[in-house]
Amino acid sequence: MPMLLPPFDQDTPLFRGNLHGHTINSDGLKPAADVVSCYQKLGYDFIALSDHLWHDNAFAAERVTDGSPYDDSHFITIPSAELHCFGKRYDQDGLWHIVANGLPLNFDIAGKDEDISTLISRAIAAGAYISLAHPEWHSMTSDEAIMASTAHAVEVYNYSCAITSNRGSGIAVADILLQEGHRISFTATDDSHFKGLDYGGGWVMVGASELTTDSIVTALKAGRHYSSTGVEIHAIIIDDNALHISCSPAHHIIISGQGYAADAVHGNNLTYAVFDLADFASPFFRITVLNNDGSKAWSNPYWFDQLR
Repeated sequence: MPMLLPPFDQDTPLFRGNLHGHTINSDGLKPAADVVSCYQKLGYDFIALSDHLWHDNAFAAERVTDGSPYDDSHFITIPSAELHCFGKRYDQDGLWHIVANGLPLNFDIAGKDEDISTLISRAIAAGAYISLAHPEWHSMTSDEAIMASTAHAVEVYNYSCAITSNRGSGIAVADILLQEGHRISFTATDDSHFKGLDYGGGWVMVGASELTTDSIVTALKAGRHYSSTGVEIHAIIIDDNALHISCSPAHHIIISGQGYAADAVHGNNLTYAVFDLADFASPFFRITVLNNDGSKAWSNPYWFDQLR
């Protein structure tokens, strides 16, 4: 019997949101009200005001930014922060960067001796959805990825890093974790600071029952989302060993798995592709849809043992 895969398998809307962005409370150039207004004009349903939370007031805040005054029935802010602790190898300040969505407003700054594993565990215990921020910009090594592998997700695309340093990808780090059996999900984000047009370039589409912080964060933790820079995924279906993918017009539809396992369909204005999974030698697969203009969409990884 055909089976719709998340986030398309339940009768819920898809909400568009940015999970990583900054205000003047840290190193952004706009106050929260203006940030909210910019995203509302773009048609977003939610954003995360994820200001840096650290001890240095030159670029960071000392408390989680409260965006609740700007919430209404059609748009919400998710209390978030970009968390830091010492111990990162390739960083001028020696700092780790992780994004925590759904934090309590009283979440404490990391202690000077707190390591990355402890910080992630503490944020997860507080209810947050944790992603590894801008791995390519951050020169994250495979060893460091394993150290932080209890995170929920990897930023596979960071728009700000892509347009300011051409280091916006995280797919290599994500694949390392997948190869090691870590069942992480993917996010695409802006990391917006409003230093130029660094917003509206990467987002998630989240299948949630309602537009509330709890519902969005719960759906993110369950992997009920896909990520995009412009391409839409409309449905992902498995029927016996056949994988069906429908999407907005694109040029390449690709499935990738363990090692170099992959298959692809190419053409002009593709809106549909079918793959035979019978001999796909991998415990998982993930989907990428690409346009020749550079826009993409990424599914989360799907694990065969969970699908069965």
